[in-house]
Amino acid sequence: MFDKQTKDREVTGREPNTSETGASILSVISMGMHINGNCETDGQLLIEGKISGNVTARGIELAASGSVDGDVIAAGKAKSDQGFIISGLVTGAIHAVQVEVGRSGKVHGGVVADEAIIHGQVHGGILARNRLALEETAKVEGDVHARRLALKEGGQVNGTIHMGDRADVESSGKEPAPGADPLEAEDEVLVSAGPSK
Repeated sequence: MFDKQTKDREVTGREPNTSETGASILSVISMGMHINGNCETDGQLLIEGKISGNVTARGIELAASGSVDGDVIAAGKAKSDQGFIISGLVTGAIHAVQVEVGRSGKVHGGVVADEAIIHGQVHGGILARNRLALEETAKVEGDVHARRLALKEGGQVNGTIHMGDRADVESSGKEPAPGADPLEAEDEVLVSAGPSK
C-alpha cells in the first residue's frame, strides 16, 4: 500500500523527514519559479529559480540558474554540518557555518562563515573565523579576515588581508558586516594577486 512515506522513499531515494529521525526536509524552488518575499525553512533548500527576499535555511544549494536578491542566513544560527553551496547570484550577504562559492557563483554582499572555499566572485569582503581557501579562479573585492588562509596562484584579492589572531573579531563582542574593518590593525598588507602576464 502506498502512503506518503513510501512515496517519499521512491521519489527521493531517502527516508522522509520525521521528528524521530531528525532528517532534514529538502525544499525546491524550481527553474522558472519566482518568489517575492522572505523564504524560511528548517530543512535544506535547492534554489534553481529566483527569490526576491532574504533566505533562511539549514543548508542551501543555489544552482547556477538561481538567484537570491537578499541575504542568505543559516537557520537559527545553529551549528550545522550542512553547507551553503553557491553557484548562482546572491545580491546580499551570506552568514553560515560552511560556505562554498562555485566558479559561476557571485556574492555581492560579502561572506561571514567559520569556513569558506571560494572559486567564484565575492564583493564586500570575507570574514572566516577558522579557515578560508581562495582557489585559482577566486576574485575577492574587499577586505579579508581569516584565522587561516590558503591562496592558490591565480586567486585575486583586492583589499586588505588580516590573518591569525589579528583576524579574531569574537573578542570585540560583536560581529561586523563583511565589508567593515573590525580591527584597527597597525600592520596591514594590501594584496592583489593574479596571474602573471
